[in-house]
Amino acid sequence: MEILTIGLPVYNAERFLKDSIQSILNQSFTDFRLLIVDDGSTDQSIAIIKSFHDSRIELVVDGFNRGLPYRLNQIAALSKTKYLARMDSDDIMHPDKIGKQLEVLESNHEIDVIGTNAYSIDENNLIQGVRFKYDQKEILKQVKVFIHPTIMAKTEWFRNNLYDIKAIRIEDAELWFRTSGQFNFQILTQPLFFYREFGVGNYMKYFKGNAAILYSLKKHHWNISFIKFALKYCLSGILYFVFHLLGKEDVLVQKRNAIILSPLTIQEILFWKAY
Repeated sequence: MEILTIGLPVYNAERFLKDSIQSILNQSFTDFRLLIVDDGSTDQSIAIIKSFHDSRIELVVDGFNRGLPYRLNQIAALSKTKYLARMDSDDIMHPDKIGKQLEVLESNHEIDVIGTNAYSIDENNLIQGVRFKYDQKEILKQVKVFIHPTIMAKTEWFRNNLYDIKAIRIEDAELWFRTSGQFNFQILTQPLFFYREFGVGNYMKYFKGNAAILYSLKKHHWNISFIKFALKYCLSGILYFVFHLLGKEDVLVQKRNAIILSPLTIQEILFWKAY
């Protein structure tokens, strides 16, 4: 029986979905179940998923659009394995990601949630940089927040710490705020993920989260730490809008990376890491 479920929520993801699924199926660790839950897609996403003929894939389709946090909770409820890993439909996994995370969790029972460092990639799969600086000698690092789709934990952890379905667009930040002081959060400092982000329309993502910001402020009784997060979030949305008007959103996206790289392909990175 599989030890791991990889949960992939999908909504109108036809542009990058094939690469995302293929990167999961190409993992060096192969004994997993890929649970794909569609959130009412109206494009070719379901057809793309069905084009893969792999017994590890299970597709759930109900025709409704319920939002990401609802689907993430649904994935945890449907998972039948010891561990559950997150994935997003526009990102790409390094071939060794799942195996290395599982090795850490199986060997370090005091760790509750394990994420990874990540390469930043654009719409053409070109690598722009690395999100966090890292030392080759430092394998693990304690954190309070994660690059959301990189995380893995026991399925039980996800079931006991559900996403708030009203915190749409900030469901991960709200979860980290609520849980980071209670659990041991670690990341593998090696970049084992290709996180897609590019400078088109980012301001809209922030604006869509404003209602959830207000809701979460009330939920957490105007906690000073969450107020600081809310202010930073709202200011970021305004800043991205200004840079959008100037046609320079990509500048802000690049500044998220601690290490800037000349554009490289994913294949080049994987080739170099093999030697």
